[in-house]
Amino acid sequence: MLIEIRYHMMLKYDLERESLNRPSYREINNRLLEAKVALQNRKVFFASSDKVTDELLRLNIQETSEIWTLLLQLFDEIVVDDYVGGNPPEQSYETKIKNLELWAFAWSSVLLRKEMYVKFAIKNGTFYYVSLHKSKFPQNKERKK
Repeated sequence: MLIEIRYHMMLKYDLERESLNRPSYREINNRLLEAKVALQNRKVFFASSDKVTDELLRLNIQETSEIWTLLLQLFDEIVVDDYVGGNPPEQSYETKIKNLELWAFAWSSVLLRKEMYVKFAIKNGTFYYVSLHKSKFPQNKERKK
């Protein structure tokens, strides 16, 4: 009985520790790849339309359909080390993507010539746009890894 209790306590500790170490390099890389595939296949949705219009206008995008092509180009610039999301990833509270993990990245965009920030979710091979805007992270600030 005592051995069984210790085993369960150790298992719980290991699961909690593993959760804090998420996401791994491989997991982040997989999300980036999934995002690219979904964007290429146009399996895309807006998580919430409330702030999309304002963000797109700030990026000089007139048609909402243009965002998918832009995002596909921008994802070619993003690398695993650009991840600035939570450890573990935060969960969404938006109705369409409730409880899905949010993937956030900040990077220096060559295409847009500024520091950018993108946040998205992936579910069943579908890309859910949450946010894209100029990054609020200072360039020299240490980012979450």
